[in-house]
Amino acid sequence: MMNFGSIEVVEQQGLTKMPQKAASAWATFDGSMVGADYKPIAYVGSQLVKGTNYVFLAEQTLITANTERHIVAVTVNEFNGNYSVVNIERII
Repeated sequence: MMNFGSIEVVEQQGLTKMPQKAASAWATFDGSMVGADYKPIAYVGSQLVKGTNYVFLAEQTLITANTERHIVAVTVNEFNGNYSVVNIERII
């Protein structure tokens, strides 16, 4: 059982075996935003807060004159059936 605010890290099983709720969170994010595309690399885990945060590692491709690629942590929150991106943090 997860405590409020703690992060539960999952054993890496690949994206095809991530929990259904995490897969739904990524699907609503859809992997693209204006000015950037995101390709999931790994599902990291979840955090119980106001709703549930799902954390993913992703490859970010910035759509600029000189295409830039980065590894980022993407956090998607699910609260009462609504999903929103709450953070995208550059790792590399």
